[in-house]
Amino acid sequence: MAAAANNPGISLRKPTVLVVEDDVLIRLSVADALRSAGLDVIEAATGDEALTVLASSATVDLVFTDIQMPGSTDGLALAQIARQMRPSLKIIVTSGNAPARPSPGLADAFFGKPYAFDRLVERIKGLLGSDGSPNFK
Repeated sequence: MAAAANNPGISLRKPTVLVVEDDVLIRLSVADALRSAGLDVIEAATGDEALTVLASSATVDLVFTDIQMPGSTDGLALAQIARQMRPSLKIIVTSGNAPARPSPGLADAFFGKPYAFDRLVERIKGLLGSDGSPNFK
């Protein structure tokens, strides 16, 4: 901890990922993989729930969202609103339908279903600038 105390560019908290997925089994699987990799996770079942989290004081470093979800806010609308609310937020969108890829600039990455969890975790850590330790820049 002494190194972190001497370097103000390092935070002692873990990066936090907001996982937005209406399929509970997929959401739990992604959340478990991310927690096992040392990340904090907030779960939301809809885009509307995710917007409530983003409008709160909760710390969120990355949003991982499915495109097709129930409610008034699908994953693409969520990505667009999230980018406006928090411009520095990293965003990954996912879908089982490859043609539904987001337009460039809307998201930082796209993942098709089914996931290779090791690749997913590696990509998320790369976007967050995290090596898996609780300290990250």
